[in-house]
Amino acid sequence: MATFVGEFETTVDPEKHRLAISAALRERINTEEDGANFILTLGPDRHLRLYPDRYYERLLNSLRRSPLPDRNSSKIGLMFAMARVVKPDAQGRIVLPEKCMGRALLAEKVTMVGWNDHIQVWPSQEWDDHVQAELPHYGELLYEASERMMAQEPKT
Repeated sequence: MATFVGEFETTVDPEKHRLAISAALRERINTEEDGANFILTLGPDRHLRLYPDRYYERLLNSLRRSPLPDRNSSKIGLMFAMARVVKPDAQGRIVLPEKCMGRALLAEKVTMVGWNDHIQVWPSQEWDDHVQAELPHYGELLYEASERMMAQEPKT
């Protein structure tokens, strides 16, 4: 599984709807294991998310369901309907579908953020505001993460 880290500013071409994925993010992908394309999804916060396609398929295997309808199938169906396969060109650019652009929070200037197993696309100003709001709590977050890690270590 690829682990994405870092923040990279770029632009969305307003005419062609192209978005360049940073080489620093693309090189984290093992194409044999994770795939060469991306699944573009809309997150609950309306930021676009990019998952390597083969990895995303493995994640979705846990959602496989019965052929009979259930109460959640229409909700899950919407998640599948709004996802798109996007294929990077030789320069690592993808084309954002018109509907995805209309549903997502986007600006011409965006920041691509490594978010563990996926990449998130934020309007750059919103990302900067988010970072500034969270920085006062960053130290506490690190302490909490350390405590969780220590609690999970096997006792000898």
